[in-house]
Amino acid sequence: MLSFLKAFLQKNLPLSAKLFLKDWLSLLRRDRSHQELTRGTPSLGKGPAILVCDERIPSPDRDAGSARMFLILEALAKSNRVVFLVFNRPHGIEYEQALWKIGIETGDVVDYRRLIKQRKFAAAVLSRPAIAGALLGPVRRADPKLKIIYDMLDVHHLRSAREAVLTGDSRAARESERLRRLETRLALGADLIWCGSSPDQKLMARIAPETPSVVVPTVHELHERKSTFDERNHLLFVGNFSHRPNADAVHFLAREILPLIRKSLPGIELLVVGDNAPPEFAEYKSSGVRVLGFVPDLDPIIAGCRVFVAPIRFGSGVNGKIGEALSYGLPVVTNTIGAEGWGFTNGVQVLIADTPDDFAAAVLRLYENAGLWQALSDNGYRHIAENYTPEVIGQVINESVRAAVTPKV
Repeated sequence: MLSFLKAFLQKNLPLSAKLFLKDWLSLLRRDRSHQELTRGTPSLGKGPAILVCDERIPSPDRDAGSARMFLILEALAKSNRVVFLVFNRPHGIEYEQALWKIGIETGDVVDYRRLIKQRKFAAAVLSRPAIAGALLGPVRRADPKLKIIYDMLDVHHLRSAREAVLTGDSRAARESERLRRLETRLALGADLIWCGSSPDQKLMARIAPETPSVVVPTVHELHERKSTFDERNHLLFVGNFSHRPNADAVHFLAREILPLIRKSLPGIELLVVGDNAPPEFAEYKSSGVRVLGFVPDLDPIIAGCRVFVAPIRFGSGVNGKIGEALSYGLPVVTNTIGAEGWGFTNGVQVLIADTPDDFAAAVLRLYENAGLWQALSDNGYRHIAENYTPEVIGQVINESVRAAVTPKV
């Protein structure tokens, strides 16, 4: 495995992927003793054995990608025997224990080859471009009969391309091109692609028309709607700020949108919740921005805020923070990119506005209109219930796996 990682680092990967793999290589050099290949109690699913590989143990309360992966694993475990291998464990053991409780065995990616030989997996799910880029070839060689599912999350090269257009950053443009080549190779080499949204699926169909695909978006459990319009105040943004579109959204809100809103509502505040908030957010404190950092229990904050705001200026897939807000019945104002892939109708499930003036006007309209607020709360909540719950997406996940591993007649 060490020699494999050394060789892979020489390939034309995005810088973030190279740094990620270098960290893992350093870890392996320090500790090459892997006495137990997996931990946890195997699931009782009677279906085939499924291998899932991702960057880290999911921490569902910290980022939308983790929440999605946790619910994917939970859905798979109901019908299959699932082993989940990761590169690192950035947070406490309680996150891994949560997987054991739902029947997921966990282990280290370094042991993938021995596990493939022992378990006779029917399929391997490789999540994110860096992980799939590192493992697709080696996993294919370890068992040529194994069906490989490339779980994209979103089209990473599209997100970087949009960032380059927005910011003029040549590094983002170069990153987009590297990611485009990597994602193309992975799409062509996989047996099935899990796409994050319908627009992503259409794009990948043009890139790899022979590779079947299904949409596996973010997954959202429904939550109790606790507070009325009159019991709520202020605006809310939630995101993990190691993800660049989230930091950009807060800067955009604080500099260009919130001042317009505060002309009409001078006491209104923007609450910013999430891991890894950059220190420069502190400069917005006097402008009505309250940075709360990581909050393990969002329920009281969501129950106390009146409007969720999400002006996402570059990205792809579906935006998990929007689905999370709607799953609590919290109405959302977003923009065209934020609404992409959700199947929204402007003014029905959410309000959609792109310019600072239009966005601020939409927030004020929703913030001061109890009837509109209630209609969007009801419609958004129903949209999640009908399309994005674990029951709905879990069926898509398991049916796609069954189709992938069933021999063609």
